[in-house]
Amino acid sequence: MAIAIAMLLGVKIFLSGWYLTSVSRKIPVPGLVLAEENGATVKQEIPLDEKLRRKEKELREREELVKKRENELQLLQDKIDAKMSELNDLQTKLLNFSKKLAQREKALKDAQMNHLVALYSAMEPGKAAAIMDKLNLKTVVRILKYMKGKNAGKIMAMMPPEKGATISEALSKSN
Repeated sequence: MAIAIAMLLGVKIFLSGWYLTSVSRKIPVPGLVLAEENGATVKQEIPLDEKLRRKEKELREREELVKKRENELQLLQDKIDAKMSELNDLQTKLLNFSKKLAQREKALKDAQMNHLVALYSAMEPGKAAAIMDKLNLKTVVRILKYMKGKNAGKIMAMMPPEKGATISEALSKSN
């Protein structure tokens, strides 16, 4: 806003100086006054004061227009700031909701895994080994990882040696 006012004042000063230099050439000089008295025709110029008043009026109108536009811009900026604040609040809420959802999902997966671990732990080791032999490696590793070592050992002892070796290797690499 200060820049706009400074620019307007600079323009006003420039125009006033320019105007004064151009008008000073039109100010009557004694020779012209004598010519008028002798009946010679002299072109009438608009008085300097009147031209300056017009320029000042134009500058004031421009200043008012600039101030009006600055006020409009400030209102828009305030609206934008309010919307940004609202968006930041929504983003924070969404992030918190996402974290809670991830925690619930993990809790649900943990509950499901605990159920599977309890289920296979309650089975006879031979039957559990036969079923696990048909499951994919990742699932078997996850189940055995959460199982007590004694129960997992009994089940792995009942598996074919190749499958047991593959599972053991995968267990050593799992987190």
